[in-house]
Amino acid sequence: MNSVLGIGAESVNAAVEILLLPSLILAFFVAELTPSYVLIGLVPALAASLWTLGRAPAHLLTATRRRRQPWIFAAAVVRAAAILILAIVALRADPLSLARAGRPLLGTFFLCLIVFAFAGGFGSVPAAALLRRSIGGESWEAFARWRAAWTAGLCLLAALLIARVLGSNALGFPNNYGRLFLVAAICLIAVAVFFAAMRETPVSGGSVALPAFAPRALRQPLRDARFRRFLLFRTLLTSTAAIDPFLILYAVTRLGAPTTAIGEFAIAGVLGWLISAPLWALGERRSGPRAVLQGAAVVRLIAPAIALVLPAVAATGAIGERMPAGTITSLFGIAFFTIGAALAGQARANHDYLAPLAPPHLLSTYSTLTNAVLVLFAFAPVVGGALIQRAGYEALFGTALVLGLLAVFAGGWLANIPSPARDRLDHPQSERRALPAPPA
Repeated sequence: MNSVLGIGAESVNAAVEILLLPSLILAFFVAELTPSYVLIGLVPALAASLWTLGRAPAHLLTATRRRRQPWIFAAAVVRAAAILILAIVALRADPLSLARAGRPLLGTFFLCLIVFAFAGGFGSVPAAALLRRSIGGESWEAFARWRAAWTAGLCLLAALLIARVLGSNALGFPNNYGRLFLVAAICLIAVAVFFAAMRETPVSGGSVALPAFAPRALRQPLRDARFRRFLLFRTLLTSTAAIDPFLILYAVTRLGAPTTAIGEFAIAGVLGWLISAPLWALGERRSGPRAVLQGAAVVRLIAPAIALVLPAVAATGAIGERMPAGTITSLFGIAFFTIGAALAGQARANHDYLAPLAPPHLLSTYSTLTNAVLVLFAFAPVVGGALIQRAGYEALFGTALVLGLLAVFAGGWLANIPSPARDRLDHPQSERRALPAPPA
């Protein structure tokens, strides 16, 4: 029963993440309320940074507790309440008086986003611990397979729902988003119920190894040349995400795409993740996580390149006149497809590369130091928004392309390390004896 409930909680939570994609859905919601590109870029920046920051107090408060379920349930309820408040405000807003009500709605949005993101990061820590403890041994492998299958199905269903709700002119802004937020809030309540229904075996409290940030603890990772190369690669690759919340605005304002195309772009992003995930897994088993990270960096170059090239193609008379209506919009969907594929590659290989790189007793320190640095670079979209306001979209996309090329070169500089996935392929018996832990 714990496996079924865990699959339900994890897959529904993944669907919520699609319904509330900060770099697409939430960013475009804010774009409808303000002309400030900086505020638009602040949406994914807050979502990513606060989620990471929320994990720190969770480690301190929940690591030594006998039970994790109350913390998980509380975090899920807080997330649901934040999105439900936002849904109610959006549903009650008058589309004809947004000029007057837009600023209060914008303030409510950012307040709810802060609570939602921080609570999400906080709840992810005890949730991962509960799953590790409740679903173990031989059942974990089956759990992982079914979780992946249900997550893929529900994420695709969420993308189709976005296309249905936001891809029609029948519902005006912000009521259309209000309905989407309402569905997300209901799903978050379901996540809370799933976790609350799991059977948890209390464990005796004790000392738990927490990430250390004393100078002596930080000395080894900072002196580790291999780790410094990895950190440089991650910061460069993270910086290229500065373009993500502005792609939909660029498509609407420069390429003539309808605002309803947001549903198509969401589907493209989800398909990019789902289709590429098994390919990345195969690549990691054959060539290791280093090759996957390098491939993800190359794929990341496609989005800014498309954004720079498509306007010139559309403006070419001989080509533009022969294109059927909507072709440019469909071609621009490739940018979102490749972003989804690149994110899938990073999600697959980031931890698998860092885990054998760091000494086992310092893995948490290496990982937490990496996240601490990336929190700063999560604000790249804010810098991107300021760059658009000063120099235009082309300057941002050109800068992202240069950063992406630097990330590709930095990927070639990554150290070769043992591949856990390849070892499991070469020694299947060892995989059976030591099943992988679920992602945090």
